[in-house]
Amino acid sequence: MKTIFKRELNAYFRSPVAYCVIGFFMIITGYFFWRVNIIAGSVEFEATLSGLTTYLVFLCPVITMKLLADEKKNGTEVLLRTTPISFWQIVLGKFFAAFVVLFIMVALTLVYPIIMSIIVGTSGTVPWLAIIGGYLAFTLMGASFLSIGMLTSSMTENQIVAAVSGIVLLLAMLYTQQVGAVVGGTWGKILIWISLSSRYNDFAAGAFNIASLIFYIVFTAVILFVTIMNMERKRWN
Repeated sequence: MKTIFKRELNAYFRSPVAYCVIGFFMIITGYFFWRVNIIAGSVEFEATLSGLTTYLVFLCPVITMKLLADEKKNGTEVLLRTTPISFWQIVLGKFFAAFVVLFIMVALTLVYPIIMSIIVGTSGTVPWLAIIGGYLAFTLMGASFLSIGMLTSSMTENQIVAAVSGIVLLLAMLYTQQVGAVVGGTWGKILIWISLSSRYNDFAAGAFNIASLIFYIVFTAVILFVTIMNMERKRWN
C-alpha cells in the first residue's frame, strides 16, 4: 500500500492536475473570503467554507478520475488482479494519495482566516474553535466525495466519464436534502438524513456535531468497501 501511495502521490505532482485543482480552489476561496469576510465584515469563516461545498463536488472527481480508470485504459488492471497485493491495499493506497492532495488544498486556505485574525486584531474575536470544527467537517466531507470519485473511476476506463459520473452522483447526493424537504414524511426524513450537505449545516452555523463527523467517516469507509468489492467481482469474473 505504501508503494502505491507514493507512486500515485508523485504522479499527482508530476502532472498539472494537482497544481490546477489547488490553484483554482485557492482563487475561489479567496473570492468567497473577500465577499463574505472582508466586504460583509463577518468573522465566521466556517460559513465561507460552506459556500465552497458545490465547488468541491466538481474538484474531487477530477482528483480521483484517473486513479482506477487509467489502470483499465493502460491494461495494467489485469496485472493488479493477479498481483499478490490485495485490492484493499490498492484502493486505500490510491485513496490516501488523493486525500493528501485534498488535505493540502484545504490546509493552504488557512491563510485566509489568519489574514482575518490580523485584520480584526484586538477590536474583535475570531471564533477559532468553530473555524477548526468547520475545517474538520469540510475535510471529512471532501473525503466522502473522493470515495464516490474512486467508485466511479473503478467502473470505467475513460477519465472524463469517471469525472462526469462522479459529479452527477455527488450532485444528486448533495441535493437530496432539498428533495427530502419537498417529499416530506418518512421518505423525506430518510433523504435528509443521508444528505451529505445536511450533515454540514451545523458546522456552517458554528456548531460542532460529532455524529456528522462519524457519518462522513462511515460513509467513506462503506463506499471504499463497495469499490473494493467491485474490483474483486471483476477478478473472479
